[in-house]
Parts: sequence; structure tokens; C-alpha cells
Amino acid sequence: MQILVSGLFSTSETYGKSDAILEIVLMLLVAFILGYLLRYLIESPKKDNSKKCDELAHKNDLLLNKLEIKNSDLKKLQGELDACVKNRKELQLAFATQKQEPAKKDDLKIIEGIGPKIEQLLYEAGIYTWVDLSNTEVGFIKSVLDKAGPNYKVHDPASWPFQAKMAINNKWEELKIWQDEHKGGKF
Repeated sequence: MQILVSGLFSTSETYGKSDAILEIVLMLLVAFILGYLLRYLIESPKKDNSKKCDELAHKNDLLLNKLEIKNSDLKKLQGELDACVKNRKELQLAFATQKQEPAKKDDLKIIEGIGPKIEQLLYEAGIYTWVDLSNTEVGFIKSVLDKAGPNYKVHDPASWPFQAKMAINNKWEELKIWQDEHKGGKF
């Protein structure tokens, strides 16, 4: 008994049952191999992408850990900086409030227009010597006098730095002549 099958692998139109089974098995085997290859091609990029995603996630975790460490270091440094700034402000305040009087104070009363009370005001303002007085702006001296009250506003300190320069240079006779010609120390 011959079975008439139009097969793919057979050239004859008639062949036996075993030939048909073999043909079917071969077709199933080819289908299996093609299916396996197709599955491999479809899932292979997914596995690669999954592996790459895992690697990137791991790298991301490492970078986040490093970032957290850097942030904690930054916070620590910011705290140290804030402490330094606070200490500096405290030192500046302490230095500003501390009156440093020099070992030598000049007799500022030699200057025409400066008496004992104004001399004390100038000492309190940090003007201790004729050099200090000669280098001080007249506006600053005027503000010291204005702060002291209305009794001191009448004084004109415009010539005081000029007179102090003569005292520095030991021009005592010239200073005396100038003071005699300019009563009250006014230009």
C-alpha cells in the first residue's frame, strides 16, 4: 500500500508511510530549529539590554554613594567655613572695641584750637600723635567734634593737620609765628 503524498523532500509522487513520517519529522525539526533561532534573536537583545541596565543601575548607585559622600564633605566644610567666619567677626569686633593706645602720645594741645577736652576726644578717636593728626581728614575730625556735642561744633579743625606737620618737622618757631597770626587756629 502506497500513500500518495505530495511532499517537499520527495521527487516522486508516490512513496511509503515511512517516507512521510520522515518528512514530517524533518519539517518539525526544521520548525523547531527556526523557532529556537527566532526566540534567540528576539530575546537576545532583551538579555543584553537587561544586563546593560543592571550595569548602569550599579554604576548609578556607586555615583550616588560618591555624591552623598561629597555632599557630606561639603556640609562639613561649610560648617567649618561658617565657624571661621563667625570667629573672624568676633575677632574683628573684639579688635574694634579694644582701644590700643600707643606707648607715646604727643601733646596735641600744642596745636592752636585744641584744648585738654578736645585732646581727650582725639585720643578716644585713635588720634594720639602729630603724625596721626596730620594724616587725618578734616571731615573726620569735624565728625568727632560734632558727636561730642554742640559746645565743640564751634571749633574749626581745618588747620590742625597743617599745624601738626610743622610740629612733626620740629618747626617750632614757624608754628609759633603762624599761631600768633591766626588766633583760634583758623586759616
